[in-house]
Amino acid sequence: MQHPKLKVLIEAGAVCEVDAMPDGKGGWAVWITYATRTGEQVEALERQRRGVRVFATLDAVARCLAGLGLTGFRVNSAGLCDEEPP
Repeated sequence: MQHPKLKVLIEAGAVCEVDAMPDGKGGWAVWITYATRTGEQVEALERQRRGVRVFATLDAVARCLAGLGLTGFRVNSAGLCDEEPP
């Protein structure tokens, strides 16, 4: 999902959840859950020329989403650490 579509969904009040998740390579991907006529749809935030947009830090995620008008998001850290604690 690119920024223009996300802006329309935000203005319509259709965004249900916003999650930041590790991309497996040290960055963070953002997943948007929004309401549709038939239920809910989940899409990743995309770069301008397609492909999942990956952020280096959670601070960068927060700045991007705040610029779009979203004031909060969840962090899902599953898969962040490969090692189990002792």
